[in-house]
Amino acid sequence: MDASAVRPSERQLAWQQQELTAFVHFGVNTFTDLEWGTGLDDPAVFDPQDLSCDQWVRVLVEAGFKSVILTAKHHDGFCLWPTRYTTHTIAASPSGRDVMAELSAACAEHGLGLGFYLSPADLYQEKAPGGYYGNESPVVASEIQPGFTYEVDDYNRYYLNQLYELLTQYGPIVEVWLDGANPTSTAQEYAFDAWFDLIRRLAPSATIAVGGPDVRWVGNEDGFARETEWSVIPFAGGRMVAAETAPELAGPAELAAADELRWYPAEVDVSIRPGWFYHAAEDNAVKSVPELLDIYRKSVGRNAVLLLNIPPDRYGRFADPDVQALSAFGAAVRSYYGTAVELPGSFNVVSLREDIANGQQVESFAVDALIDGSWSEVATGTTIGHRRLIPLKRSVTADAVQVRLLATRAPSPTVTLTVHHDPTIA
Repeated sequence: MDASAVRPSERQLAWQQQELTAFVHFGVNTFTDLEWGTGLDDPAVFDPQDLSCDQWVRVLVEAGFKSVILTAKHHDGFCLWPTRYTTHTIAASPSGRDVMAELSAACAEHGLGLGFYLSPADLYQEKAPGGYYGNESPVVASEIQPGFTYEVDDYNRYYLNQLYELLTQYGPIVEVWLDGANPTSTAQEYAFDAWFDLIRRLAPSATIAVGGPDVRWVGNEDGFARETEWSVIPFAGGRMVAAETAPELAGPAELAAADELRWYPAEVDVSIRPGWFYHAAEDNAVKSVPELLDIYRKSVGRNAVLLLNIPPDRYGRFADPDVQALSAFGAAVRSYYGTAVELPGSFNVVSLREDIANGQQVESFAVDALIDGSWSEVATGTTIGHRRLIPLKRSVTADAVQVRLLATRAPSPTVTLTVHHDPTIA
């Protein structure tokens, strides 16, 4: 197997080029002050008095985000759209408003990509009378819609029907997010092959993430990718050789144990607050701009996409502390990382990019700066991928810079080098 020959699909390439994606956790938990609902939560608690998906989208676009993923159904099973397959939805709430529809309209108006999170785990379907989750129903031929027939049990038929609704009723979908977390206590097999087939046929440009075949979970929810983050990942027997949380995923030992190599890039999910859902007690704990920029350097700047969660409050809007942090973060990214320092000049961040359309090839590199007529090494690293950002221990004033590729998987990969100044770096 030749790791240098593995390439991203068009959907994976477009996904990586976004760099910034927003997560929006919203639902009954917003009103019960919980992180994970019980499944028995009363839909009547969901009552945002000033819901504005337009406000969410305008804030995100101004901050530089390229798409947004809504928790259409979290583990509690409450649905933010009026699905025909359960009554546990916004239709049973005082609000009654179709959040998916309103977010879809706002995204279309402002040019933001739309994705959704549909939790495989479902506490409502586990606990409610007649619920489908883990009910030991037989696997039978099930027509979801004409042309979409799968051999599935009750819960997987329910899940496929909801996927079909979300993929056909709300405009183009750019990402479908599956969560591996599972608070249920009942065994339920998931018909992943059927799910993936349905998504591929209805939304061929959408990435299937975190539990899907296109994008993997980075292995933590703290906002950082590995120092060595490969997008070419070894598999054996259809599974990753190393666990997603392992410190090394694609080193020599893992590659030697593989029977297949896949392009499987990392997504870094982290919340702007300590929790994923809104809690008023956390209004003073919103991450600062220096913290967000550190996360940016350790996610986007380590060959991953940053999926930053911003939870709407009980009114249905992004709260002021979050809006202020996002606005300042977006301005800082544009100012510090969107424009390179012209040399001669001073910088404290080195930025490198590979042309990943031609694979990920760089195994190690060094960067030199021309200082007072002499070349000095100022940074070293391993992988590059889509982008690598290396903060320096101190600012450097130089006339020129150069990159030396110390080890590569293919000869002469295309690498772009720029330098930047970030005044938030201590």
